[in-house]
Amino acid sequence: MSRVFVSELTGAVIHVFAEDHCPPHVHARHRGEGWIARVGFSFVGDAVALVSLAPTRSIPLPRVVNRLLDEVRGRLAECRGMWWTTMRTTCLDNRWAALAASGAIVLLAKRGAGAQQIVRATCDPATDRMLVVFRSGASLEPGGEP
Repeated sequence: MSRVFVSELTGAVIHVFAEDHCPPHVHARHRGEGWIARVGFSFVGDAVALVSLAPTRSIPLPRVVNRLLDEVRGRLAECRGMWWTTMRTTCLDNRWAALAASGAIVLLAKRGAGAQQIVRATCDPATDRMLVVFRSGASLEPGGEP
C-alpha cells in the first residue's frame, strides 16, 4: 500500500494498493468513522468519481464525499503519479480513442470512425505528462501534436 496524502478536508488517508486493478483509483480510509471510499480517475481528463463506499452502516454525509472528491481532483497529479509508480500502467493500453481538435484524447467504448487503438501509454509522475503510442505508430503527449 502506498500513501498518497491525508485529506485535510475529511481526515481520510488516501492510498493506492500495490496489488490493485484497473481502472485507476485511490482508496480513502477514515479509521475514526470506519468508512472506505474508492475514487476513480483517468489519465486523460480531470474527472473523478465515487466508485464505491462501504460499509453502508457508517457512510459519510454527501458533503463529506463531495469534499473528498474535490480534494482528489485538486491533487490528481499526485494520485496519478502514485498509481503509475505503484502499478506501472495508465490502464489505457489497447483502448480505442479519438483525438479531439484540441489534441485531447477521447476514450471510446468501441472501435468507430476515426478511432485509433492505444498500444502503450506511459506517465512521467514528475511532470504529470503522458506519452501515448498508437497502433499506427503515431505518438503524442495529450494536448500536444501527434
